[in-house]
Amino acid sequence: MTSRSPDKNASAFKWLVTVLAMGHFALVVSTGRVRWEHVAADLLLVVLAHAGAGPRRFLRGAFPLWLTGMILDSQALWLGVRGTIHTGDLWNLEKLLFPAPGGTHWPEWWSRHPNTLLDLLCGFAYAAYIYEVFLVALWFFFKKDARFEQLCWAFFVVNAIGVVVYVLYPAAPPWYVLKYGPGLANLAAPPSPAGTARFDAFFGIHYFANFYARNPNVFGAMPSLHAAYPLMMVLVLWHKGPAWRVGTGLFALLVAFSAVYLTHHYVLDVLAGVTAAVVAFVVVRAVFARRALGSPSVAPVTLPSGGNTRA
Repeated sequence: MTSRSPDKNASAFKWLVTVLAMGHFALVVSTGRVRWEHVAADLLLVVLAHAGAGPRRFLRGAFPLWLTGMILDSQALWLGVRGTIHTGDLWNLEKLLFPAPGGTHWPEWWSRHPNTLLDLLCGFAYAAYIYEVFLVALWFFFKKDARFEQLCWAFFVVNAIGVVVYVLYPAAPPWYVLKYGPGLANLAAPPSPAGTARFDAFFGIHYFANFYARNPNVFGAMPSLHAAYPLMMVLVLWHKGPAWRVGTGLFALLVAFSAVYLTHHYVLDVLAGVTAAVVAFVVVRAVFARRALGSPSVAPVTLPSGGNTRA
């Protein structure tokens, strides 16, 4: 059996990426959702695909990041097929499983007891969590570490899990129930920065207000992808040793706490996000391990007779 030449593979990938970028751009234009970010992302995809072997090598690994952005940005197109929106059931279950003082749960308790220092610390965590993923991915790429591609695909898979759950089990975040109550879902409710508005107010900026204004899905609280991303960084950097484990682990805990403190998520959402991260990491790692075993680039080694394995 013969395989396609590298030139043919590169050409096929180049034109596949071009067609996908053009298709996505046509989609956002036809649905009236086009923004400058769409133009930049799709144009960058095409430029990297046609810029030569080096940029294409980066694109092959990073392509799942573009796919992730596409599925998250396109959520508004799928809202019509989602299941019954859950508002009060998670609110009540959270109270039962994770009670806070006063007969309530922790997101509500923290909404009544904000702290300026925690506002700043948690706001920083909520602003930085996504950049941690991109910085680690770039570091792996420049070190020519195979974990670069694995991380990008794991990132795509965990987001795909999140979007599927958002469709099957759409759930209101705590800030929504605090504002609108646990009754019939208000489909006209706009997205909210919730507790991160205090971070914006402290610095006189609109970072989180602008960020959440683009959110196409108010009822996408379960699972918490905010909690999922930093935990995935713990997993992919575990091999670096104790210092990295402690550093990434503490940041993951801070983001998980921030999700509850800022009333964006319940503890249940955080636990679901942690589960999604572990599943995505394990599945992608298993797929890459299986692919490596089937790679023809490594020739089998025949042991000397007698079983002597010493060099």
